[in-house]
Amino acid sequence: MGLTKFFLPAVLIAGLLPATTASPAAAAPVRYQAESATISQGLVESNHAGFTGTGFVNADNVVGSYVQWSVPASAAGQATLTFRFANGTTANRSGDITVNGALVSDELAFNGTGAWTTWQDRVITVNLAAGTNTIRATSTTAAGLPNLDALDVDTAPAPVRGTPQTPTDVTTGLALPWATSFLPDGQSALLTERNSFRVSRVTLNGTRTTVGTVPNSVTTNGEGGLMGVAVSPTWNGTSDQAVYFFHTSNDGGQTQNRIVRMNFNGTALSNRTVIVSGIRSNTFHNGGQLKFGPDGYLYAGTGDAQDTSTSQNNNSLNGKILRFTTSGAAAPGNPFGTLVFSKGHRNPQGLAWDSAGRMWSAELGDTQVDELNLIISGHNYGWPTCQGNCSTPGMDNPKRTWTTAEASPSSLAIVNDTAYVAALRGQRLWRVELNGTSAGATQAYFTNTYGRLRSIVKVPGANTIWISTSNTTNDRLLRSEIR
Repeated sequence: MGLTKFFLPAVLIAGLLPATTASPAAAAPVRYQAESATISQGLVESNHAGFTGTGFVNADNVVGSYVQWSVPASAAGQATLTFRFANGTTANRSGDITVNGALVSDELAFNGTGAWTTWQDRVITVNLAAGTNTIRATSTTAAGLPNLDALDVDTAPAPVRGTPQTPTDVTTGLALPWATSFLPDGQSALLTERNSFRVSRVTLNGTRTTVGTVPNSVTTNGEGGLMGVAVSPTWNGTSDQAVYFFHTSNDGGQTQNRIVRMNFNGTALSNRTVIVSGIRSNTFHNGGQLKFGPDGYLYAGTGDAQDTSTSQNNNSLNGKILRFTTSGAAAPGNPFGTLVFSKGHRNPQGLAWDSAGRMWSAELGDTQVDELNLIISGHNYGWPTCQGNCSTPGMDNPKRTWTTAEASPSSLAIVNDTAYVAALRGQRLWRVELNGTSAGATQAYFTNTYGRLRSIVKVPGANTIWISTSNTTNDRLLRSEIR
């Protein structure tokens, strides 16, 4: 039988402020201890240090164990829920979060924190009803929930940094658009389509013109084909016509992923030259993202090509983030003296930099966890040893994780130090506030509205992003202003 406990929070009534007194600061979040909640199939324990209150809840290792809180709200409105937890295993101990019986977070990930004494926060935003609300976390795995220390509830409206507005169409009638790269003047961009190998120039007002295809491109009958595009930061159409593509190709009869340079004079592509070869291809896990970094070098995300051994192999270009010159040589300062910048990746497809020049990557996980990583030269991001957080020495943990159903992140853009992550399977746009080297408040937008979202890119000189869909037919390029 489960152990049941109840907690009634104290109610504090503040006096009226004098008319001349400044407005008070917003109330702090209210903490509800887990050990004082309703517990089904679990025990209150205190054998791991670092908890608050008098203990924490160790839920039974079964599907369906839960911890339930009664939370009063003076008025209906949005609230931020922060679950304080520890998970000393490497497995995701996910849970369904319900408010008043309604599912608000499906299989919320509680990944390993490295030790049972290491406590972390998992934050979601929900709507509460006026009066008493029932908030329940229910185990969805046979391993049960993580150790739960407390629930913090903040009903004060928090300023949202960088809210994406309802999108409008830039252009329609696309077929599997994969990546977009703006020309330096910010008035138009090149857009690739994965299976047709077509490249289009799209202006800010939505005029779309086909400028050519990338020769020797082939599909993998899965995720390969024509993928990333990066326009030279000094492109002018005359003295600098360089445009770079990441694609699956069959040069010399050998199918693999290659990075090539082509000339673009403003109206047509020509003169394809391979600058990086030897990136294995497969039906899935091809990576494919290609971006210029603020240091002027090219960066590419490569997948493990469905061979997990490649990610930890320093001699393989797969399962890596690469950094190289425009001629395809290893960039100066690379950690291994090769093109490899970081390793231990499964399928990184989002690359972007914040205002301090820190590099971030969105990465598709396996069956459990997708990741947002802070990328540091020479660091190891764990795959295949780790998926999400783990305690393996020498391997970096992600800064934010999602279940694969919530995300499958395909692209990443950063606007005013807020990250925007396009989700394929999750069919939504994630907004993540970046606070230095940490990932903060996270919220989803446009869920199930436009289908699968593939590419996302900031419009130069504007607080606006372009987002492409990936629904196979009649795909769209959307514009969303950030306010």
